[in-house]
Amino acid sequence: MQQLENFGNLRNKFSSVADFLTIYISEAHPTEQELEWENYNLRQHQSMDEKIEAARVLRKEGKEFLEGCPILVDNIDNEAEKKYSGLPERLYVILDGEIMYAGEMGPFGYSIKEVDQCLSKLELK
Repeated sequence: MQQLENFGNLRNKFSSVADFLTIYISEAHPTEQELEWENYNLRQHQSMDEKIEAARVLRKEGKEFLEGCPILVDNIDNEAEKKYSGLPERLYVILDGEIMYAGEMGPFGYSIKEVDQCLSKLELK
């Protein structure tokens, strides 16, 4: 949840100059993996209905940190996930269709600080 709080703070800081959205992709911690952390009792999606319901769980658990942030749901074939190498999480800054920043794959390469620096530079232009 700390990452969601950091994301929420970043959105608040740059909301006047940038649009933010979240794309819900494959479940990063499905019950099939029997993990003992961050498990919301969600299995890997077998249908779009399951995937949409999982995105609703994200919205609920994200509380104020995702308030007002659109959550898009990747299709069942995971096209956005594959195109942007998003699993389990990844940050991008896109300006006029051009990728200005592509973060490393999360969770260890997930850097709100780097996105903050990129947006700060773009804001000064």
